[in-house]
Amino acid sequence: MAQDNLQARSQGNFPLDDPTQSLMHDHNYVRQLMQHYLGTQDKNVWQQAGPQICEALQMHTTLEEAVFYPRVQELDPALVEKCQDDHQVADELLVQLQELQPGEPAYNALMQQLQDCVIAHIEVEEQQLFPAVRNAGIDLQELALRMQAYEANLISTQAASARGAQPGSGLH
Repeated sequence: MAQDNLQARSQGNFPLDDPTQSLMHDHNYVRQLMQHYLGTQDKNVWQQAGPQICEALQMHTTLEEAVFYPRVQELDPALVEKCQDDHQVADELLVQLQELQPGEPAYNALMQQLQDCVIAHIEVEEQQLFPAVRNAGIDLQELALRMQAYEANLISTQAASARGAQPGSGLH
């Protein structure tokens, strides 16, 4: 599902006039997945949603750190640094989650911590950083094109890696 969500954007659904809309779409998607994960006791949901959350967050933070933040850094260096610090905290939680299995009590506790961190981060971006970006007069279409190209490359690389890891993929 995370892959489908990300692929949909790479197939022309990436808003070229305002890249922050795409980032907010990611935020909403992750928020919904986290609510779904934390709002159930269904082990099948945990097994599916846990890895999807981690994958979506890794793709999102990689895109922001590689393309978005460097371009908007000059608008408010302290705010961008705070957002990058938030990513570092989330990355550390994601590393810990990879050592556990979805549904384990420790995994669920870490997922709650991750949700708290991500929700606070989303609020900072959506209420402070994104409005500053929209009002700054930077070329949003150029930024969106760079983000779209970078994301398409990430998805392509991820798909190639997944095919290489599967038996019978034809890659040796």
